[in-house]
Amino acid sequence: MLAPTTVKISFWIFLIGIILDVVGAVLLIIAGAAVTTTGDSTTVAGTSVNGTVLITTGAIALVFAIIELFILRRMRAGKNWARIVLTILEILSIGSLFSGTNGIGIIALLLGIVAVVLLWLPASNAYFRSA
Repeated sequence: MLAPTTVKISFWIFLIGIILDVVGAVLLIIAGAAVTTTGDSTTVAGTSVNGTVLITTGAIALVFAIIELFILRRMRAGKNWARIVLTILEILSIGSLFSGTNGIGIIALLLGIVAVVLLWLPASNAYFRSA
């Protein structure tokens, strides 16, 4: 059975989110390298951090993006466990609202919620049952 439109749209929304996560992770690594080169520290969300912290955070974010990409591909292939994992990850990301999320973060969160809702509509449910 071919993936319904709801699953395809959800896939693309999640993929755009992963791409943005990768861009953010790369920018963190670049910023961390710049801070490390100068020997200074910088302030992130009111906390002073050194370059090593930024590089490590960026590297961890890249690893999570790769894992999420694998899960996303399995979801598109009709694996129900992947749909459940993506739903749980999106529910956990709602906690970011309480940590000073900016406007882009709120938009990303809303798009993620739309993607999850699409995964649980009747057409999607039939697809995951048949796969």
